[in-house]
Amino acid sequence: MAKTAKKIGSSAERLLKVTEALCAEHGLESVSMRDIAKAAGVSPSVIYHHYESRIDLLMAVFRQRFGMLLALRAPLVAELEAQAVPDVDKFLYSIMAPIAFMRSKGEDGAMASRFIARALMSSLPEIKAEVDAGIRGMRETVDIAQRAFPHLSREEICWRLHFTFGVEHMTHWDNERLEIMSDGLCNARSVEESITRAVAFAKAAFLAP
Repeated sequence: MAKTAKKIGSSAERLLKVTEALCAEHGLESVSMRDIAKAAGVSPSVIYHHYESRIDLLMAVFRQRFGMLLALRAPLVAELEAQAVPDVDKFLYSIMAPIAFMRSKGEDGAMASRFIARALMSSLPEIKAEVDAGIRGMRETVDIAQRAFPHLSREEICWRLHFTFGVEHMTHWDNERLEIMSDGLCNARSVEESITRAVAFAKAAFLAP
């Protein structure tokens, strides 16, 4: 019985990985159950044995990877919440670093970060609703920023956070264009340098009048 359960779990996990890889390359909207079945080398009936629908499978991948991202961010946020006045550099680091950490974890991490990038831009209603729910959970980030920058209104903090997340996205999901633009002068693939420069840029923006 245990052997059967292990086999089923392994099969389901393989489907998650195949789905993630296809979606990371082509986008969530473009990948069909037929595509997944072909890439996984199984019949569609095998997929339906584990997942009720295509959306169910996509949601499983998203929740797994978003959970991974939140786990990387959790200890950074916990440290900030324990501080009476959150350290500005550490606050911005908690925004910039998690995706970079994920991206640096070999091919698996790189694939996960590309999938999340695709998911955040997805037009599928179910995925969009899940992303929006995750964004609502970022209100704790606004609360921390309010304590770190008490001179700014909540409205102003939300605007600046919005642009800061844009810096995060461009830093980690559009780094190849930076290398093209700079003719290779900028080493956008260096996790440490990317985080350091992104934090410095965001800090200057937050401290601006």
